[in-house]
Amino acid sequence: MKNKKVSANFAVFIISFLIFTTVLVFTLLLVLSYENMYNTQVSDTIEKTDLAAKSLASDIRSLVPDNTAFVFTRDNDGTGNLERTLTIEKFVNSPIYSTQHQVMIVDAKGVIYMTNLDLPSENGLISTVYSTDSKYRISNNEALDMLKDAAKDGTSGISKTESQVILSVCCEKVRDMDYYVVTACSVGTDEILGNYMSLVVEPAIVALIASIVLYVMFMWLSLRPVRNISGVIQKVSEGDYTARVDEAYTNSDNFMNFTVTSEFTEMGNTVNNMIESLQNQEKDREIFISSVAHDIRTPLTSINGFVTAMLDGTIGDNERPKYLEIIKMQVGKIKSLVTSMTEASSLSHVSPEMMEEFNVNEMLNGITDDLESLFDQKNITLVKSLDPGPQIIAYGETMELGRVVSNIVTNAIKFTPVGGKIKISTETDRKERKIWISVDDSGPGIPADKRQRIFESFYKGDPSRKQEGFGLGLYICKQILMGHRQTIVCEESTELGGAKFIFSFPYPPEE
Repeated sequence: MKNKKVSANFAVFIISFLIFTTVLVFTLLLVLSYENMYNTQVSDTIEKTDLAAKSLASDIRSLVPDNTAFVFTRDNDGTGNLERTLTIEKFVNSPIYSTQHQVMIVDAKGVIYMTNLDLPSENGLISTVYSTDSKYRISNNEALDMLKDAAKDGTSGISKTESQVILSVCCEKVRDMDYYVVTACSVGTDEILGNYMSLVVEPAIVALIASIVLYVMFMWLSLRPVRNISGVIQKVSEGDYTARVDEAYTNSDNFMNFTVTSEFTEMGNTVNNMIESLQNQEKDREIFISSVAHDIRTPLTSINGFVTAMLDGTIGDNERPKYLEIIKMQVGKIKSLVTSMTEASSLSHVSPEMMEEFNVNEMLNGITDDLESLFDQKNITLVKSLDPGPQIIAYGETMELGRVVSNIVTNAIKFTPVGGKIKISTETDRKERKIWISVDDSGPGIPADKRQRIFESFYKGDPSRKQEGFGLGLYICKQILMGHRQTIVCEESTELGGAKFIFSFPYPPEE
């Protein structure tokens, strides 16, 4: 239950963090998008107001021929001014301007001659007080200053952004005439906000909810292998070595588990391999304990029997030396067993004081010479293929590395049939800075499913007591090589058909 709680808390934390991050990012994007939309609206309002003023001023100028006096009139005096006035009035009240802009045609004093506004009204620029000539006049000082600027430069404008409205006013002087076109456009911020809510916020909220739902679903699916692996480890910690990670989380080719990454499948396979190794070691340990108990019980029984016979006088004084030698031999067997058991746990630690350089070929020749009698007993042919290169010098504990070679070669002799063949080869690897040694034999070989396990402690290919040893020989070899940071593997010999052991010795350290 504890692991499930931790797993659930972790899932809640991850999901909460992702949701918080998503909401924060969405909020930031919404604020930035509103600011961008607001600034764009301000820019568009100013641009449209300016364009409307310039367009209307240009249209008025095109209606009046050069050097022709023009005044706004309601009478037909034969000058064509009435026709032009009516045409300008159509321009001012056309949908192009009336639906988006407030339009006025004024003189330099601010007197309004034509507008699309319903006067009298209060619009911020126009006074509702009649002037002496019974016309409306612009009374806003800021707007009057704008007219003065337009008289000098031909165009001028006012732009204001207040809390609830965006206001843009543009004044354009009609070329070669004493009239000015004033256009004003205002957009309420509530209108911008309404458009923003409908166009941006509502879709964003839908997308946010959808993303949160997807987050929760994806995280829940992604944490399934974690929960499964956690549960399996919990069972193993309680002693259940039959537990395994579900196959769905160890097969990377299963397209149904699209949320399971290759790292999870690799983790699942690693956990399964670890459990299998623990299970095998537990079985081997039981077999080993049974074997050791038998091997210790037998000499102890003999010792106890001989000592009892000496004490009760069954064995006379003249026979005691003979039986004391037997007791000594039995004690030696027990001592040898205990030594093998204890040294296996200490061989992976290398003493720096014992490290030295040595010639690998000379070591191999010396060991095979010492084992010559064993080769002769089974009429085994020994073939050597030694690298003569100058870099055949290795570095390590000579006695321990020699023990590795002796154990591997002795093992090959044991399983090679009479009249068989053994081949020993060496090869230097300058890139990896190590020397590779291989020992091939023509024996029955080792099944593929046992090649990895033979290096485990207490493992025997044949667990019966008839097989000599305690299953520690190859384990000791591996521990010695691990202490020198080297490796050993077992393969099938493609040349002789039996087993092939490949291991390495290190180069001397670089100066």
